[in-house]
Formats: sequence, structure tokens, C-alpha cells
Amino acid sequence: MKISKIKTMAAFTAAAMLLGGCGDAPYTLTESEEDIIVNYAAHVVAKFNTEQGHGLKYVNMDAEEEIEPAAETQDDTETPVSDTDAAVLPDGAAAGEVAAQTASLNDIFGTDSISVSYEGASLTPGYVENSYYAVDADEGKTFLVLTFAITNNGTEDAEFDNLVKMPSFGIETADGVKASSELSVLLEDFAAYQGTIPAGESRNAVLLFQIPDTAADTPEFTLSVMMGGTSYQIAL
Repeated sequence: MKISKIKTMAAFTAAAMLLGGCGDAPYTLTESEEDIIVNYAAHVVAKFNTEQGHGLKYVNMDAEEEIEPAAETQDDTETPVSDTDAAVLPDGAAAGEVAAQTASLNDIFGTDSISVSYEGASLTPGYVENSYYAVDADEGKTFLVLTFAITNNGTEDAEFDNLVKMPSFGIETADGVKASSELSVLLEDFAAYQGTIPAGESRNAVLLFQIPDTAADTPEFTLSVMMGGTSYQIAL
């Protein structure tokens, strides 16, 4: 609505008050008197207009400007993130995890008297423990076997208990193959190894990972472990 229309309405209001009497002939206004009445009426309309926040306001008689509409209110409501938009975490990774820490086997599993070392890796379609327990890889798979030595460097027997720590191991090969360590009942399973290591002696333990049997040689890989809510990349 233009201001000129407001003036016209105000003029009609004023004219109704002045010309609505009982006389036979209407009262004739001069142009200056009409301007005074219209200006006053426009002031009154502006004063009692609930959409106007500043009360009585001067109205320019010659103004023909458009009244600017109120700015649209922006919707600040945040769009929820769907499950499909959520970041996909790697196997064993905790929500909110920034990056895996790099640490040695001794940093993670060693004690004052016991050291842990990496002894090497090999490929085999089946693993045999002490000639009485055997486990075979799935069809199309082969085992990547990692061997570790647990050594008691002290002068007294020492307990080594990985089962209570509940570590979860994973590998990623150079060509992008990922695998988690096999759950087994092997007494030599490093992830669940429990035992007493005599002073000055070592015990071997292993981790088994199934990878495609197309690997002709032992592949390059990185080893990681999740333990106590923290992810480590193990420096071998």
C-alpha cells in the first residue's frame, strides 16, 4: 500500500466527519484547509496503527514511496544429518576418534620385566598348533600369520595376560585389503594369551588374518589394535 492511499482514506474520514451533518448544503473547504485536515488525519492513522512501532510520525504530503515489506524471517533450524550422511568409521574405530596413535609393541603390551617383539609373517592355508590343533582358512582365503615373542627379562617368573586387556587387532595390506584377527581357541593366540613366563625365557604367540589366496608372497601391511577405547598403529 502507498502512503498516498493512506492520505486518501484519512481524507474520506475527515470528510465524513465534516460533511455528514444535517445541513442542506455541504461546507466547502479551500485547498489549504483540505491539506491541513488530511495531514492531521494521516497523523492520527499513523499514531494508532498497531503495525507502526514509532507512534506519531511526520507524513510527507508529497511522498509517493512504497512502504517496504517486512523482511522475511529466516529459518535457522538445523537440518538433521541422516545416517547415510554420517562418516563411515574403519573397523574397530570408536566414534569421535581423530587418528590412531603410533606405538611399539612394548609401549602397548610390555611391562617392567616382559618385552614383546615381532618375529615375522608368513602365508599358510592352514595353521597347526603343537601337532594337535589345526585350523583351516575359508575357501578362496589363506592365513597371514604374524608371530610374536614374549620374553621375560627379569630374574623371577612373570605373568603375562592379554585376555584381560581385550585387544582387537586389524591389518591393512598395501593393496587395500583389510582383515581382523581370527577368533580362535589357540593357546598361542596373542590376542588372548595368558601364561607364566619363566625368568629369562620366551614364549611364541601368533595372530591369524584371512586374506585372499591370490597373494603369492607375504604382502606388506600395517598392524593396528583397538584397546581401552584407543586405536594404535603398531610400529613393527
